[in-house]
Amino acid sequence: MLKYLTTILVLLLLSLPTPAHAQNHTALYTVTFESTWSQQTHPHPGGATQFPANAHFSPLIGATHNLSATFWLSGTLASPGIERMAETGGTATLRAEFAAAGANVNAILAGAGIASPGAITLPAFTVQHTYPLVTLVTMIAPSPDWFVGVHGLSLLDAQGEWQDSVVVTLYPYDAGSDDGADYGSADIEPAVHSPITNLSGQMLFSDEPIGTFTFTRLYQVHLPLTANG
Repeated sequence: MLKYLTTILVLLLLSLPTPAHAQNHTALYTVTFESTWSQQTHPHPGGATQFPANAHFSPLIGATHNLSATFWLSGTLASPGIERMAETGGTATLRAEFAAAGANVNAILAGAGIASPGAITLPAFTVQHTYPLVTLVTMIAPSPDWFVGVHGLSLLDAQGEWQDSVVVTLYPYDAGSDDGADYGSADIEPAVHSPITNLSGQMLFSDEPIGTFTFTRLYQVHLPLTANG
């Protein structure tokens, strides 16, 4: 009888709501990348036949991190990892940079590449109050060194609460490591690299966005346990 009552007490304790401070310490999110880059949104000046028939984006790569880590910024020189991602779609060098950040990075995010227009949702990931920032990038392909992404995006609002949804409008960036001027240009290594710049309304791009990242918070439902299961 005592064993039965003890079991019931444990089950009742397990069914109690989680304290608010524990609930808010971490949050679970997914991110959906919806690409809109096409001849319709960014018409090639040479006509539709000059727009790449295999327009796509490379595998997504990113990380959740704290304020002490910065992996790219407009107006600064691209790191070797960002350069390799923007020129070839390769992620290994950028992964190594995430690893080199040590305790400033909490988790690495990854997703498959997609055709454009198209969409993909990455697997759910956890963020913490001490690691609330997200950096996520992908190469515009084919291209010399063009990419889209976010850097140091906080999923916390101004009050320090997790946001239910964050939608980021994406515009093209030039990594500054290749002087090619068209999607299929041969590699042209500049003598001096230029800072990362926004290409909206420049080169082959209109003022229209390339797509969106939509970060959506997931809520876990904890059902009370019963003596039978």
